[in-house]
Amino acid sequence: MANRPVYILGLGSIGSFIAQSLRSLAVPPPVTLLVHRQSLFKELSANDWKLGLRVGEAGALKQSSGFNAELLGKTNSSTSPIRDLIVAVKASATVTALEPFKDRIGRDTTICLFQNGLGQIDDLNERLFPDPSTRPTYMCGVIRHGVYLKSASEAILSGPNGCVDVGFVDGDSTRRDRFLVDTLVRSPILRCTELRKADLIKVQLLKLATNCVLNPLTALLDVRNGELLENSALQPLQRQLLEEISAVFQNLPEMKNLDYDRSQFSVTSLETTLHDTVEKTAHNSSSMREDVRKGRSTEIDNINGWIVKRGKELGIDCPVNTCLTQLILAKNR
Repeated sequence: MANRPVYILGLGSIGSFIAQSLRSLAVPPPVTLLVHRQSLFKELSANDWKLGLRVGEAGALKQSSGFNAELLGKTNSSTSPIRDLIVAVKASATVTALEPFKDRIGRDTTICLFQNGLGQIDDLNERLFPDPSTRPTYMCGVIRHGVYLKSASEAILSGPNGCVDVGFVDGDSTRRDRFLVDTLVRSPILRCTELRKADLIKVQLLKLATNCVLNPLTALLDVRNGELLENSALQPLQRQLLEEISAVFQNLPEMKNLDYDRSQFSVTSLETTLHDTVEKTAHNSSSMREDVRKGRSTEIDNINGWIVKRGKELGIDCPVNTCLTQLILAKNR
């Protein structure tokens, strides 16, 4: 099993961090980096396919090597099946990023999504894997580390005390291959914990609620996270957003048969989680703010847009989330 490769798609801060973490294991698996851009492929190749990680800007650089790599879209691209795939591209790019090698993915594949927002699995099933008998098994991961790229080959971890939550999305335990989740849990740097399905959904929804407020407001106002608590004029708007989000969460059909405390999704509870996150990341610049500043597409459709979509399905109006979604889309044109 040690020779079974893990493929990683998306070499931003999260993908690079995970790749480096896996190759740092005492008995590391082969790790193959799937690269779309030729310029990035050349840059990493020039660095001898080494990825580095520092804990803090002044921390010692720890480099990992031995990575394999594929430049996707080449005429002589590999056709070998992929068993274990980590996806760390932006949510909005998921289908487009996987489409070039979808024929290498099948019922024996486990895909773990490390992304903001929700709805990506539905998109993948609808557009790439419509046959339930041949589609992959899905896992989701929630990163609680602060990490950013200093260069294409060097990531900076803000501190050693972050963690990762992962879990299977599919309820069919008979199809689960545990190699990928067991490999992630082995990493001392990731500090990864496997969650049961009900706990994973709760963690995903709580993170989504925070992102629905933090990301679009910091992007539209062009401010760092801490400004959301310092600007009293924003408080009524934040509460209106959370009221809509709470109503959607508490009526989701997928939550009906799960064992969870409904009070965790009350407006007051969501507000507490939001404030705690903003306080801990007060000096950070949100990913959506950085995307807007650099003219890149955002993940708004998988964040506030997901709330709006599910609200419509449930007959719940979400005018404030709709407004923020449209404003970000307009600003992104």
